[in-house]
Amino acid sequence: PSTDALARPAATICARRLMITMSKSPRCSVLRQAPRKGGLCLARSDRLFSQSAQSDLLHVSRIPTMHFQNSLPKMPIPELSDSLQRFIYSATPLVSAAQLAAAQKAADAFLKEQGPRLQAQLKATDAASYSSYISKPWFELYLKDRSPLLLNYNPQLTFKDEPGEGRSSQAGRGARLLHAAAKFLRTYEENVLEPDIFHTNPKRSKHPLWPEVMRMLPRSVAFYGAAATGAYPLDMSQYHNLFRSTRIPRQEIDELRKSESKSRHVVVQRGGRFWSVDVLDEAGGPVPPTQLRGALQAIIDADGAAGGAQAQTAASACALGLLTSLPRNEWASARAALAASSAVNQAALETIDSALFTLSLDRESPVGPEAVNRCMLHGDGVDRWLDKSFTLIVTANGKAAVNFEHAWGDGVAVLRFFNEVYDAASAMADERGAAPTQPPQPLSWELPAQMPAIVADAKARFDATVGSTDLAVMESDLLTTTALKKAKLSPDGESTVDIYCLSGAIGNEIHLSHASHI
Repeated sequence: PSTDALARPAATICARRLMITMSKSPRCSVLRQAPRKGGLCLARSDRLFSQSAQSDLLHVSRIPTMHFQNSLPKMPIPELSDSLQRFIYSATPLVSAAQLAAAQKAADAFLKEQGPRLQAQLKATDAASYSSYISKPWFELYLKDRSPLLLNYNPQLTFKDEPGEGRSSQAGRGARLLHAAAKFLRTYEENVLEPDIFHTNPKRSKHPLWPEVMRMLPRSVAFYGAAATGAYPLDMSQYHNLFRSTRIPRQEIDELRKSESKSRHVVVQRGGRFWSVDVLDEAGGPVPPTQLRGALQAIIDADGAAGGAQAQTAASACALGLLTSLPRNEWASARAALAASSAVNQAALETIDSALFTLSLDRESPVGPEAVNRCMLHGDGVDRWLDKSFTLIVTANGKAAVNFEHAWGDGVAVLRFFNEVYDAASAMADERGAAPTQPPQPLSWELPAQMPAIVADAKARFDATVGSTDLAVMESDLLTTTALKKAKLSPDGESTVDIYCLSGAIGNEIHLSHASHI
């Protein structure tokens, strides 16, 4: 919702006065809350968290997670004449003089004829929308595309190895990542995950009393108070779909489905089979990593004892995760047939859809950056559910990554999750597994007669797509983000230009390319 423009200067002045108070009185007792018996008084809508509850969280922000959300300014709609000028400017180096003249003529005509009417429609649509004017078409861009998610859309982020010796156990690392992810979820749902903020003046905005000042501001103007100190809160609406979210294949346009249930489980994939594993207990707290390790080890052991190689091959042949790599309309038809054929299948699909996320316990042990990246980007396709908001992948030799579906958001929320989960998991002790309170529950399927053939076809097409894809890794200590920014170059832009140049050098033709540099 838009904030009353008259309130913004007042909020700015208020924030500046409070910042002056902070600098003059760093021990201001009025702005602090003293610890109380039985726990710490923490800023979350005046709720009191006990010390034991705090251990379930990654941290406790003094500013509520969504404190700034309602006062975020919308992305402004450029004037039509400015947009057309940028179009001509962008086209200039790409077309001939005659083509440029034709483009200019068309732009001038558009400015006088259809343009103003369409601009007015765009502004009216924007005024009625909570988010920016590009949000809806951006989502539809992804959801309407009928191309497979495999390689086209789902990216991956590979974790560094955990520091220290003896921390490469698949079950151990998987358990630590699950426990850290559960703590991240709890922190977010309790509204005490630190807000995403871009700090341009850390001396002011990272002052110890800055959070106390910000949380005193009304939420309707909080963004402007922060901006007055050189701190710019970022949109956090995408976090809503980080957990319990799935892209459902439909004909022509997919659906982003957020489960409304307070599910406590993840779905673990191993050898073409699926298990449900609780990572939150009945009270909503994270299950201890020792119990999670025991559950994951039980799944690994069950896969190894599944009747030998023949049984494992049969399970892989009906690995339904491969269906998520099909073109979207084909997968929509296959999923509908799967669900309609049996209530058992419907229940299994609902278990996957409502899961917090999926965990893939890969049988592979990739060595070297190229093998690791290939594994995390696509693997063999057997143990992936590409529709899920994200999948944690842990290999047999303890390599780990996040592979995520792109329609629900970009990399901002995922990267925050990725970094904080890595830090939390790396800080945990490498403890032995224990018997879980709730053993892993295998998902059951009743496959219709045509389904094995559809899966086999999906596997053949998967292998053909992956086989036609080259992957190379180049590590550079010179071309770093810091060096590029120092040279006043955009890391994203530089990466994209590099790919364009290489594409032209190899094929003597420029192909459409996109690179995101993190």
